[in-house]
This record gives sequence, C-alpha cells and structure tokens, in this order.
Amino acid sequence: MAGIVDRIQQRYPREVVSAFDLEGRVRGVYRQFSTAHLRTFVAIFVERLVRRSIEEPSPAVPDAVAVQKRV
Repeated sequence: MAGIVDRIQQRYPREVVSAFDLEGRVRGVYRQFSTAHLRTFVAIFVERLVRRSIEEPSPAVPDAVAVQKRV
C-alpha cells in the first residue's frame, strides 16, 4: 500500500490531494477488493481507481481537499 501512495504522491502535488486523503482513498479502494479470490492484480486496480478518483472527482462525493480548504 505504501508503494501505491508514494507513486501517486509523486504524480499529484499536495495541493491536489493531501497525504491524509490519498491514504484514505487507497485504503478505501483496497477494502473494495477485500473479498477478491484472485489478488494478483489488486494493487494495479487500486492504483488506477485512486488516480481516476483524483482526476475525475465524483460530484456526489465531496473532495476531501476541497472540504479541508473550506473549514
């Protein structure tokens, strides 16, 4: 998990996604695969889904970075 967080942090500056938010996203996506029988590609799926969540934020789920800036 740490490797995924490190790679994504190198790609996106902290202004785009905080370390706390990024770690939470990675943990959340990993949880989605917790019951997967085939675990070989889980890390690849997790990284792609987290990157997609950063690049294309869902309007239904507020971005944690935006929420932090408002507080």
